[in-house]
Amino acid sequence: MSPTLLSLRDLSSHHARLELQGPDALRFLHGMVTNDIKSLRPGQGCHACLLTVKGKLVGNLWVHCTAADRLLIDLPVAAKAGVMASLDRHLIMDNAVLREVSAEIAQLGVYGTQAAQALDELLPGPLDGTLSTLPQAHHRRVQGSGEELLIAAAQPLGIAGFHVLGRAAALNELHARLLTMGGLRLLDEAAEVLRVEAGIPLYGRDLDEERMPTEAGLFDAISHTKGCYLGQETVVRLRDRGSLNRRLCGLRFMGGGAPPPSGSKLRTATRPLAGSLTSAVQSSRFGTIALGYLHKTCWEPGTEVELLTLDEQPTGRLAVICDLPFIDK
Repeated sequence: MSPTLLSLRDLSSHHARLELQGPDALRFLHGMVTNDIKSLRPGQGCHACLLTVKGKLVGNLWVHCTAADRLLIDLPVAAKAGVMASLDRHLIMDNAVLREVSAEIAQLGVYGTQAAQALDELLPGPLDGTLSTLPQAHHRRVQGSGEELLIAAAQPLGIAGFHVLGRAAALNELHARLLTMGGLRLLDEAAEVLRVEAGIPLYGRDLDEERMPTEAGLFDAISHTKGCYLGQETVVRLRDRGSLNRRLCGLRFMGGGAPPPSGSKLRTATRPLAGSLTSAVQSSRFGTIALGYLHKTCWEPGTEVELLTLDEQPTGRLAVICDLPFIDK
């Protein structure tokens, strides 16, 4: 079976889970992150970014409203320490409690065109065929092996999918049953190729505290109609003045070759340091491809750049800037 039909990936160690609970939970997080949290209702969710006061990324989050006074926050492990420290630092007078629940709640990725149907068949009842139309980050809660499971729509690899969260025993049983239906275990290396092909940045690799959300194209995580939040002034200034100096782009290397290391520099004939690579993979569809940040004078699709070594020596390897996601031509 193709991995785009039904793929399974244990995400418990790749993601962290936080719970924010209390009468002020939604109001507090609304004032901290880039998206509209206060309007969420149970069963709804959204993508959001937590920023520094200068508009740099502390982490990107998927926020699920599980009750009127409770939020479940799903985030990359690499962002956990910074996010928890920032939230704890500001959570002073608010009637809400933040705690990590990663040890209590496991996480399974179920991806592919058959993912919704497979979950519908194994977890009947409240789903009633609704998964296929579920908006991103919205979720359904069902019973699986006597345990409550939360199933949230998610596309971290650029293909239709869901993140199932619940007790480890219940997820292990669900995982086993999905395998008997023809599901394939998606290895980390294969998942990385799909992610880069889709042009989706990962915190800890393509995203860090030196980046801003608009540079990485995280537009779905930003509300321009909500009230104040940390770093809002920078986000609004970039939107209104269009003064972005760099952005995340795709690169396709001519002649293939091994994927270059993260951090490798790039140059053009007119700009000695045009940008740098953040992720690179060998794709069976597109050859050697990468994600990287390019200066505004170099990010036009079709621009040729030369790869430099980590210590900025020329290699003679050329790449072409591409739109994201990568597509067959």
